[in-house]
This record gives sequence, structure tokens and C-alpha cells, in this order.
Amino acid sequence: MTGDEIGFGEISDVYRNERRSKVLTKLPPHFHERAEEHIQKLRSEHCDALQTPNSPNAMMLWDQVSKAEKRLKLIYDIRERKITLAALDKMVGAQTPDNMARKEKALYEQLVETLQSFRKGAEVVVVKECPAPTVTEVPIPKPEKIIQSEIPKPVPEISNEEGGVTIVHVLEDIPEFAGMNTDYELKKDDIITIPTRFASILSSRGLVRIVPG
Repeated sequence: MTGDEIGFGEISDVYRNERRSKVLTKLPPHFHERAEEHIQKLRSEHCDALQTPNSPNAMMLWDQVSKAEKRLKLIYDIRERKITLAALDKMVGAQTPDNMARKEKALYEQLVETLQSFRKGAEVVVVKECPAPTVTEVPIPKPEKIIQSEIPKPVPEISNEEGGVTIVHVLEDIPEFAGMNTDYELKKDDIITIPTRFASILSSRGLVRIVPG
């Protein structure tokens, strides 16, 4: 055991606090372990109740198990989203967030390492330095009058970063982060093309939806 038993009320309090805060909240001591012990205890009691035919406690205990597991999963989802955004912020100089549990810190460090590895792989390696070319002044021609209808419309630039690109639908505002060719600042309901690697990470955390194409 890791301490006093936790209850559904405390799990619900943690969920409400986490949902209202933009940053990771401080969890009660050994929260994850105690919450899982609470659910395991309820499961054990439910199994015991099933030994008695038509036991009213069996359905009640199963309902408690379902509610506790659902609330705990929501807490994990919210915190994982915040950790993913914090890892992206780290790429632009942000500080490591506080209030991470041991497993959460391991997840954060793994995400940062993956992003750093991707960035290093995207850097241009200079094999040979050459002097800048000599600039020769040439006469500047007089500007010619251009008819507005002859001006071509600009073609949207599409990033072609290593690993390919993917079209995504942004589900939440995401702080600006750096790619190989450009910086990305994704806003809710944007439909945008981003590197496939970033799309996979953000999609797995529920921040974007990959648009089939």
C-alpha cells in the first residue's frame, strides 16, 4: 500500500482542478498508485459480491468501478495533453513544467528527446565553406508599368520537411513551435499541412485530427 486509501471524491476533485488549470496541477502524494489501488479494491469487492446470486451490491460496485476508471482516464488525458504541449514549448526555450509525477516526467523527457532528434536530423550540414560571391553593380533599369491583371496570384508555399507532410484539422490552440523550414502556430479549427511526424505526435494526444487524403 502507498498510504491512506483514496476515494472517488478525491479523484473527482483532482479532475476538476486539472480541467480548470492551463498548467499541470500538483497531485496528492502517490495519487496514481492510490487511485489504482482504490479501483483494484472495488473490482475485488465486485467479484466477491458476484458469488451471491442476485446481490444488489454487485451492480452498485460495478457502477463505482466504471465511474472511477472513466474519471481517472480523463485526468490522464488532460495531463498528457499538457505534457505534450510543454515538450513543444521546450523547443522554443520554455522551462520544464512543475508538478509532474515520475511516469509523467519520463513521458515528457521522451517527447523532448524525440523532438530534439528530429530537429538535429533536419539541420543542414555544411561540408565546405565558400566565400560569398562578389557583387557587381549593374545599372538599375527603370520600372515598367505592369497591368494589374498580369500579376500572377501567389502560390501557397507547402512545407516539404523530412518525413513528408500531412493535412490536419486543429482541435485546440497549440503554442508556436519550430519546424525545419518554418515556425508553426496552430489555432483551433485550422486546416493546415504540417510534417507527418508532428501530425502523429499531436494526433496521438488528441490535439489534431488527421484529414484523410
